[in-house]
Amino acid sequence: MEKTTDDELLNRLNNWVYEAQWVAKEWRQESWRDHEIYDGGETAWTYEDYTAAQEAGIDPLTINRTFPTVNMLIGSQAINRMEIIAKGRTAKDAEIAQVMSESLKFISDQSAGEFIISQAFKDAIIPGFGCIAPALNTDPRLEQLCIKTRDWKEIWWDPYSSPWWNPYKTRYVFWQRWIDLDDFQAIFPEKKKDIEQSYQESAGEWRQGLNTSIVQDESYLVEEKIRSLAASDWVDVKRKRIRPVEMWYPVNEQCLFSLFNDGRCFEIRKDMDVRESYQIISQGQQILNATVKKMRVATFFNRLLLQDSPTPFGHDEFPLVPFLGYIDRYGFPYGVPRQIRGQSEETNKRRSMALALLQKRRVIAERSVAPEGDRDKLNDLYREANKLDGFMVIEDGKMRGFKIEDLANLAAPQIELMRQSELEIREISGVNAQSLGYEGPTQSGVAKNLDLQRSAVTTASLFDNLRRSLKALGEQLACNIQRYWKYEKVLRVTDRLTGAERFMIVNQPQPDGGIKYDITQGRFDIVISEVEATDTVREKNMDLLYAAIEKSPAEAVPTLLMSAFEMSNLPNKELLIEKLKPIFNISPEEEQEDPEKVKQMALQAIEVQKQRMAMQNQITDEMMKQKLLDLRLKNMKTQAEINKLSAETAQIKVETQVEKGSHNMAIDKNKVDVYERGFNIGERMAANTMGVAGKGGQPQTAPAPAPEQMQ
Repeated sequence: MEKTTDDELLNRLNNWVYEAQWVAKEWRQESWRDHEIYDGGETAWTYEDYTAAQEAGIDPLTINRTFPTVNMLIGSQAINRMEIIAKGRTAKDAEIAQVMSESLKFISDQSAGEFIISQAFKDAIIPGFGCIAPALNTDPRLEQLCIKTRDWKEIWWDPYSSPWWNPYKTRYVFWQRWIDLDDFQAIFPEKKKDIEQSYQESAGEWRQGLNTSIVQDESYLVEEKIRSLAASDWVDVKRKRIRPVEMWYPVNEQCLFSLFNDGRCFEIRKDMDVRESYQIISQGQQILNATVKKMRVATFFNRLLLQDSPTPFGHDEFPLVPFLGYIDRYGFPYGVPRQIRGQSEETNKRRSMALALLQKRRVIAERSVAPEGDRDKLNDLYREANKLDGFMVIEDGKMRGFKIEDLANLAAPQIELMRQSELEIREISGVNAQSLGYEGPTQSGVAKNLDLQRSAVTTASLFDNLRRSLKALGEQLACNIQRYWKYEKVLRVTDRLTGAERFMIVNQPQPDGGIKYDITQGRFDIVISEVEATDTVREKNMDLLYAAIEKSPAEAVPTLLMSAFEMSNLPNKELLIEKLKPIFNISPEEEQEDPEKVKQMALQAIEVQKQRMAMQNQITDEMMKQKLLDLRLKNMKTQAEINKLSAETAQIKVETQVEKGSHNMAIDKNKVDVYERGFNIGERMAANTMGVAGKGGQPQTAPAPAPEQMQ
């Protein structure tokens, strides 16, 4: 980086301030107007509309439909909080990743993180932009690492970049807040006189009308309102305040890096210990020299530069995490009220108009109704005509020149259009009647579920942006933890499910020279886990637990039953759980056991369960073998009976064949006898024939045998 003088740097920084504040002036005014719509009251009306309504005889009313719409989205985030969880990049990082997750939870608990995140999400919903800063506490009585909220009115950034800040695309981001002069001097005690002198110069310019503020932004409006209510001058010696700038900007620097095979990357800095440098270089897989973006911070007030130094954090990102609602085509953020602002204003105007039409009456009078056209007399007649119990006295013969028209028939169209505007507010914002808990026109359960799903889809992008912001917040916190937690540290962690507190020690030295739970090592991926807490999801989870209790062994029932009570919405469930713990033999010491001990106990329980399952499987195998043996014996007996029956059947067949053969043999014998008898008769007839021929010379025909002879 080229060396620049303080004057050159101040010129550049002040130009950035002017550029950012001037470009953001328009969208910030619109966001301020969106917040006025949400606040309601007279601020929901513009000054011009409010004055015109009063001049027209209309009492301006405010029906704040934006308030419940926005609160439903804010409440959804409050009851469905998302957890920041660290996942190990490699297998050896898996165990330490759980410790990192607990560390992130510890920092959040110490800083009231859930409320800070809710406030940032609220700013993302209403003005469209919120901000959280992972910061350092200078007070040793407090936790060193923390997260702090940043007012959206005090943050600006490079208008040529996206609101999702990236050091490679965003040139600068700065924070400009109001602070008491003595508090600011306490931050930079070595420049106390310079700060006082610069303040006096700025106060002199203010008195001469040379306002040092570039634009009258929203933060200035708040200060102006507070000063007017406090009835104090801006430069009152009792409360002197200034508005310095804390500018974060990246610069290009050439650095030396050591890459490891597990993806870790360590910078080899000049101010690093020689032994640490040697260890990083010797264990690294590759040494690279590259030009990267390095973050710097400059603090200045007017023309006084107080500091310009490298970032104190363990990363080179902007230490300000944006929370965004929607982003328009110019890259400027905006919130939910922006799209329903017209309908909200229309609702107020039409409701006020309808009420005026129901209350007011139109009076038409000729000039001669009042004596000599007395205007005061006419005004009195008008006021009396618009009273419910008005009393008007008109001169004799003047009634034809006096007419009162009732305007109530014109109120119905105004009310109908107002209802249409209310319906459009729900449709545009995604917060329909079903999500608000109202009964809609559709009564079937399927239709209601579809309406709820439609509402969830419409607002999904808001919660998707919330996940993106929480992921960036978790990544910066993890880097700060690895940068500053170098020594042994005891964490008090609140259990997410039971609410019980337990203690965990990180960076704990071991007798063998190692370190248990070395939080400075490891590479992590930050993921966002959404914890659904809606009644429907809670009931489904409890039903699953109850089903598991019915099928679980007796020793698992207390754990599952306690989990079911913890997930329930029973009143005073904490008291009920405390009363059940002695019954289930759960002591407070067991809740605060060391995670390593719990892990070993879990492994032992798994091993015992495996042995029990093996024994049960062995018994089952023996029983199956016995059943198979019995079945085989039964089959053998049945087969023997079948063989005996087959043998008997075969014997019967043989006997039957023998009897049948004897009968056939008898028949065959008769046939042989008949054949033989026939043959003998034929021979005799042939002999007779031959004898006759020898005597007379002519053969003679023998007589046919008798039937009994043929048989």
